[in-house]
Amino acid sequence: MTETKSLIWDETFPSLLLKGPGTTTFLHGQTTADVFAEKELDRIFMSCWLSTKGSLKAVLEIRLSDDMAEIVIICGEINSIIDGFESVIFPADKVKLEVIDPIRRRQEINNNNSWKESNFSWIDNNNLILDGINNYTNATKEELDGWKIRQGIPSVDKEINGETNPYELGLADTINLDKGCYLGQEAMAKFFRSKSLKYQLRYWEAYGENDNFKIGQNFFNTNENEGYKKNVGVVTSSIRVNDNFFNGLALIKKNFLNHDFCFSENGDSITFKKPISFTNPF
Repeated sequence: MTETKSLIWDETFPSLLLKGPGTTTFLHGQTTADVFAEKELDRIFMSCWLSTKGSLKAVLEIRLSDDMAEIVIICGEINSIIDGFESVIFPADKVKLEVIDPIRRRQEINNNNSWKESNFSWIDNNNLILDGINNYTNATKEELDGWKIRQGIPSVDKEINGETNPYELGLADTINLDKGCYLGQEAMAKFFRSKSLKYQLRYWEAYGENDNFKIGQNFFNTNENEGYKKNVGVVTSSIRVNDNFFNGLALIKKNFLNHDFCFSENGDSITFKKPISFTNPF
């Protein structure tokens, strides 16, 4: 019997380096994690970088060491982060920002567990240890794209669109409201207090024609052309799995989150549910 090999997410990400005695304090004030607490745990951790109004700009992984932090940009634009960080770095911060070689990251993937809870590793491309590598198979682009969709991993200019916040995108577990001030903290605290969000991210599946599921297409609560037809949400990501089967991600309005199906403009039935990695906001 041929042994089935586990699939691996093997991707290289743009990376930054912060250096200086003020590194931990600077990151604590710029990202959503309790950086001081994470430093004590001595591990790579996830955090978000937000706008002042709380919209998600990037998902980061950070590794701290003495007076230094390596930052891997999982989702986000490196130039935007550079510009944002450099605009608020002053001599008193005692930090310096550098662009470093992209960092290679490997993680076993499946559709049973959240990617945020699975083990992963950063790899120095010049010192790759091959032990055990034959037990895994790199996921193809198609397999990886489908897995990311099912997980609900947001993409720039799709789910990360300048308006959505981490609570809407299922990243509540990356937000710390107790650590004090950080960029976007007031907005996140307001969202938390009000318990009110416009949308939440959902994974969807449907059979139909390509034009009905393009990014930006609306979903509706009924397939009837009557007065009570309401806009349920909008497609943010879409993949053709085969000739007439599609899946993707959509931002679904809060009033329809207790439903599990909707319709395209042309009446195609669409099922939707929480992405695997979605963490409830409240």
